[in-house]
Amino acid sequence: MGRIRVLSDEVVNLIAAGEVVERPASVVKELVENSLDAGATSVSVEALEGGRRSIVARDDGSGMSRQDLLMSVRRHATSKLAQASDLEGVATLGFRGEALPSIAAVSHMKIVSSEGAEAWALEIDGGVLKGIEPASRTRGTTVEVAGLFFNQPARRRFLRSVETEAAWMARHLTALALARLDVRIDYSHNGSRVFSLDPGDIPDRLARRLGMTSGGRITDVSASEGGIACRLVILEERRSPGRPQGFVIVNGRPVQARIVSAVVERFFSGPAGTPLSVAVLSVPASEVDYNVHPAKLEVRFRSPSSIEAAVARAAGMAIGDRRESVAFSLGTGCISSSSFTGSGTVPAGVMEAALELGMPAVQPARAVPDPATVVQLGRSYLVSSVSGGMVVVDQHAAHERILYEMALHRLSSGGTLPSQRLLLPEPVDLDPESAALLSTGAGILTAAGFDYEIEGERVVLHAIPAGAKSGLAALSEALAVLGDPASAAMAPYERSAAAAACAAAVKFGDVLDAGTAREMLDMLFATDDPFHCPHGRPTIVEIPFEELERRFGR
Repeated sequence: MGRIRVLSDEVVNLIAAGEVVERPASVVKELVENSLDAGATSVSVEALEGGRRSIVARDDGSGMSRQDLLMSVRRHATSKLAQASDLEGVATLGFRGEALPSIAAVSHMKIVSSEGAEAWALEIDGGVLKGIEPASRTRGTTVEVAGLFFNQPARRRFLRSVETEAAWMARHLTALALARLDVRIDYSHNGSRVFSLDPGDIPDRLARRLGMTSGGRITDVSASEGGIACRLVILEERRSPGRPQGFVIVNGRPVQARIVSAVVERFFSGPAGTPLSVAVLSVPASEVDYNVHPAKLEVRFRSPSSIEAAVARAAGMAIGDRRESVAFSLGTGCISSSSFTGSGTVPAGVMEAALELGMPAVQPARAVPDPATVVQLGRSYLVSSVSGGMVVVDQHAAHERILYEMALHRLSSGGTLPSQRLLLPEPVDLDPESAALLSTGAGILTAAGFDYEIEGERVVLHAIPAGAKSGLAALSEALAVLGDPASAAMAPYERSAAAAACAAAVKFGDVLDAGTAREMLDMLFATDDPFHCPHGRPTIVEIPFEELERRFGR
């Protein structure tokens, strides 16, 4: 007897399901894509226990007849293609006819659908049809998926934590919401509403999805190159130090396109990471192939260089329009309050230079450029001239002092410090010293705006202080504050203010334009102690002309 045999339908279905259904988020993606292809104007997703227990997707689309409902769970049965040539200009999100049968092969599935006149309910268990019967429902479809991977325990064990799986579902839904701006999308997890997005443009949906205030800055530009249009939306304040957070949408379809994200990283990445971005491309149908992988997340471009050129053109425009800001989301301006100044003293020359820089002299003693001019050097220091020489300001320490006093005012008046939710939970490995600081300073970090949970030897960040660009960098800065001996004498609320300020302050490597640098100095000189950061280190150094002359041998 030969060794090569034809696999059974059960094994074939399980293998095929492994290509389409990677995790609960894959189920959500496929179900919502079907809803959008059915013309839905409203889609809701409810999940329990990260999708392990159940996922329910409801829509108000066209619905299915009894015959179509039975056909929908057969492999390679679809209403979206009729012949091979249709693949070249496919406009629907789904087209392979694999989603529902793949999901049904590894779950307990129930579908209730109606075209308006009558409704039918179909049940299928592990790929085996259990029956179909009349039901009650308005026009549209409801799909319930329970016990995902019940018949594949190895796959089930590879699922991540409930929070991580729930976040991945949220990411796929966010991507679809950014692709289909005309459809309302709701997402609930374990009975709690995660987000609800009414129809609206990309900046509006991003702001609502991320809980951004009206003061959040979004760069939104459009460009075209060689027949390819690109719209690029950049959120400078939301940066990721590791994996890019960007979304790529090609002809209304969320996809993974490394060639696009690489351009965004090249133009916008820095020490704090890569900003959250949305790249929306309109590409001639003949120039893109979606039939690359069963999950339909990957695409192949006929001319990758043309795609890269279009995105680069938009990125160049965004760089020109972009304006960095040092304003913290606590408000505008700096309100003085009691502040920790440390034990440092202020040299007389520094005091005089600061007074002149804050209120420029009418007639400088020497012919120097306008003292109001501030230049950034090395993406780290702000330099300006005064009558006696030049002043160098540590941009991180200066911004830290500004934010510290703002935070102090808010906490001392009974308020709380705002935080921002991360789009995806960010795991951070801890060394023993950091773990100890996290344990002893939990209350201080929570008051500073952090929300996290500890999983073994790592912490999973869910929220960080408002204004911070990176979860990892924010936590590292905050833990450094807790471990700094200079902060030991501070009250708990002062340490929370210092931790939040250190996490959100601009970092070495962050680019500031001349106007923003000048604004930072104005705000610094409005603080109680413009000469020291919250830890007592200097913010300003004066280099007199005499020192420069000595260095040049004059």
